[in-house]
Amino acid sequence: MPHKVKTLQGWYDEVWTQGDLDAIPKFLAPNARSRGIMGDMPFSIEDLTELVTMVRELLGDIEITLPITMEQDDWLSALVEIKSHSADTGDPVHVFGQVIARFEGEQIAEVYTGTDSLTLFEQLGLLPENAMAVMLSGNRLR
Repeated sequence: MPHKVKTLQGWYDEVWTQGDLDAIPKFLAPNARSRGIMGDMPFSIEDLTELVTMVRELLGDIEITLPITMEQDDWLSALVEIKSHSADTGDPVHVFGQVIARFEGEQIAEVYTGTDSLTLFEQLGLLPENAMAVMLSGNRLR
C-alpha cells in the first residue's frame, strides 16, 4: 500500500474508528489546513478533537474504507466509505465522502473534504427522509 494511502487509512482507523485522539499529531502536519466541514482555516488539535468526539457520540462502531484512491505528486484523492449505525436507534448508517490531501513527508498538510452530511443526518434521524428532495422543490424543512 503506498505511504499516502496507508497514512490516510491510518488516520481514519486510529482517530475516527478507534477514537485515539492522541494520534492526531502523528497524521497532521503542525500547520495543516482544512477546507470542508470546518471551512477554510487552520484548525487546532482541540477543534478536531471536539469534532471527532461529537461525530463518534452519534455513531456506534465505525468502519471507514478507501475503495478508490488516486495519487499525483504530493497529493492523494480518495473515495471514503463510512459504515456504522445510529448510537440512539441502531439504524444503519452508510455514507460516502471524498478527500483530497496534500502531504509533506508522511503527514497531511492540506486537506479538502466533502462528506454526504445530509444523508448522514437523515440516516441518524436528525433530518426527515428525502430532505434534499424537499429542499430542491423549494419547500422548507419544518
